[in-house]
Amino acid sequence: MVRGSSISFVRCCRYALVASLASCIWTLPAHAERKAGGRQAITIPAGTLRSALDALARQTGISIGMAGTLPDLRVRRIDRGNDIAEVLERILSGSRLRAVRIDAMTWRIETIPAKPPRLPARVSPPPLAGGDIIVIASKRDERLSDLPASISIADHHVLDRLAGRRGLVDVMAATDSAFSTNLGPGRDRIFLRGVADSAFNGTSQSLVSLYLDDVRIGYASPDPDLRMVDVERVEVLRGPQGTLYGTGALGGVVRIVTVAPDLDRWTGGAAIEGTGINNGALGGAVEGTLNVPIVAGTLALRVSGWGETMPGWIDDTGRDRRDVNRTRRVGGRAALRWAIGGGWSATVSGVAQRIDARDSQYATDGLSRATRIAEPQDNDFTSGALTIRGPIGKLEAQATTAYVDQEFGSTYDASILAPSLGVSAPLAYIEDRSAQLVSQEVRLSDPTARHPWLLGATVLHSISRLEGRFVPVGGAAAIAVRRDEEDVTDVALFAEGTQRLSNALDFKLGLRAFSTTSHLQQQGPDRERASRLGVTPSATLSWHRDGLGLVWLRYASAIRPVAISRTAAPADRRIPGDELQSLELGWRIRLLDDRLNLHGAVFGSTWEHLRSDTVGSDGLLGTVDAGNAVNYGIELGGRMSLAPMAIDFGATLQRARLTSKSSATNLDRDDRRLPVVPDVSAHVTASRSLVAFGLPATVYTAVRYTGRTRLSFDPLLDRPAGHYATVDTGATFDRGAWRWSIDVTNLLDSRGNSFGFGNPFTLATSTQTVPVQPRTATVRLAIGW
Repeated sequence: MVRGSSISFVRCCRYALVASLASCIWTLPAHAERKAGGRQAITIPAGTLRSALDALARQTGISIGMAGTLPDLRVRRIDRGNDIAEVLERILSGSRLRAVRIDAMTWRIETIPAKPPRLPARVSPPPLAGGDIIVIASKRDERLSDLPASISIADHHVLDRLAGRRGLVDVMAATDSAFSTNLGPGRDRIFLRGVADSAFNGTSQSLVSLYLDDVRIGYASPDPDLRMVDVERVEVLRGPQGTLYGTGALGGVVRIVTVAPDLDRWTGGAAIEGTGINNGALGGAVEGTLNVPIVAGTLALRVSGWGETMPGWIDDTGRDRRDVNRTRRVGGRAALRWAIGGGWSATVSGVAQRIDARDSQYATDGLSRATRIAEPQDNDFTSGALTIRGPIGKLEAQATTAYVDQEFGSTYDASILAPSLGVSAPLAYIEDRSAQLVSQEVRLSDPTARHPWLLGATVLHSISRLEGRFVPVGGAAAIAVRRDEEDVTDVALFAEGTQRLSNALDFKLGLRAFSTTSHLQQQGPDRERASRLGVTPSATLSWHRDGLGLVWLRYASAIRPVAISRTAAPADRRIPGDELQSLELGWRIRLLDDRLNLHGAVFGSTWEHLRSDTVGSDGLLGTVDAGNAVNYGIELGGRMSLAPMAIDFGATLQRARLTSKSSATNLDRDDRRLPVVPDVSAHVTASRSLVAFGLPATVYTAVRYTGRTRLSFDPLLDRPAGHYATVDTGATFDRGAWRWSIDVTNLLDSRGNSFGFGNPFTLATSTQTVPVQPRTATVRLAIGW
């Protein structure tokens, strides 16, 4: 009775939020108008450059933005300022920055052009975690210090430490409350904030929305594991994001932001790596980037490419092969940017990458196993996009059209089923899958700080295909056992607006209305259809204090559309759509003159009709409604700057549990944990800048602990995992345009079972683990110009 009442209360709150959306977006407080006119005296307290700009924006209602990071400079107190331009000039005095007026309420901070003499490279200062970075997670350019959301930014300081580990999964390992499976490159699933359904790579829609710039690159497919080359940063937005990002964003959003083409300068870079694994093989990588201004100031092309061999470390004693999980990754990306004029620009971009693993990476005894045939895996990814952006009066408009194609396949040793199929062993099961995604989004926003709002519309069409067959190795005819095709069409309208309640208090309200239709065509004449209409609202109350930071209270929701089970009885095939609702109290504050930056959140969520992929008795993956779940916990993190040292830290304590199971879930009544996500996880990284051998250098050490977790709801398939710690260390040395780096992961050669499995046909009869990668050393040499 209590649970039902709480759900009814939440739904009533939802309807109230929907009813009040329009008035929130269009109402403007009178005091903001008065201050926008500049007739009141402006007072800027002494502090940092960032806090001074924050104070000016709050008092006048103007929007101030800058790409990149503001310098850590002190600003003296300014009294009785009456002109915004004059106050900005006094704030920026001596900073080598200038303010450029865009319109009546918008200013841009930029570096004063200069041609300094060529000097040896200096040690890069640590990044400012307080919030000067301009992020696009809210679908409009916004300073991190103004964004009331749980977000992590992995910029070049983090990416520079990924020598030899330049996939998205490696970035997630250094991010709060982020976890992933470890099935292998191009096969992994990413989970955020305890929202996890299964370690198996079935056909369910992803729980985290993956974006490359403004392009959604995943729907019902694994992480394509694009190599992090020429990437500016990765934004990780935790918690449900259904209002702005639509279906599937139950756990959050991961956005990879690439470096945009430079219209004015020839730039480029190249790097080479060599990698070795303890008791494993050798590998390496090459990569390069080139920026070409075709027409200076108007048209530019930026291209990058990479080729990589990831060494193996798993032995197969059944076939007397060593290091069988060697993987090749090759790809490239190109972007052509055209400054049309009048503030309008168009960017055409494309990405192509191919991953080929010659075998899977599970073991049954230490770092080895015994199979009768190889189990290769592959993932081929291609995407293309066109983005047009520019002003309409004082408003900002953007339209993005994109096409994504991902083809991935797996081969497993299914010899255990040969007798039941009446064929001779060895027997292979080959599964080919593809996912095509076409999307169109148009949005319009008001970027002014006094009253920002956003309106948009999206259309998305996804087609997923799966074909599975048993193939006797002896040459007998293949036996087709599965042929599925699912197409999903999603149409949505969304809006978000902010109402300023006072100089320190803002209220943000958002709403997404959607219509989703799914069709599933299975082998034979079977065809099912499901549709859903709904809304996903959000609401945020935030408090901001100049020089201190931001505190917010946020309600948010997200859904996955109705699905159809392949394995259930005909009467039970339709699976209700997942629905997740969350409430969080979050903060991002600065203390000790910005030497200490703290962030965190206390959160709780309810998840109805949790959909999970599971392995059937025939070894094939199916989808079930596992039941209802809750998760509550706390995230704590921050950065302490003790020049020339810096310490980054984070920890997550959570409790993600099923509260009630469906009839389709074979659940151990004593263990209701959700798979993959542990109750406890923590990480800490210490870095130091110094001069070594006469060269500027940086050294770091990182420790990460992952608590106990599980593989599956089904006790017959479950395997204990987690409860291990790893230590990484490394160093970089700069000499002019050259940079040397060395990176050692799993320094202590720890052992542990990470989140994954190997062969679904023998999972219930053998002890399969995916070992943590042994000690690995990578040497990297990079040059930029």
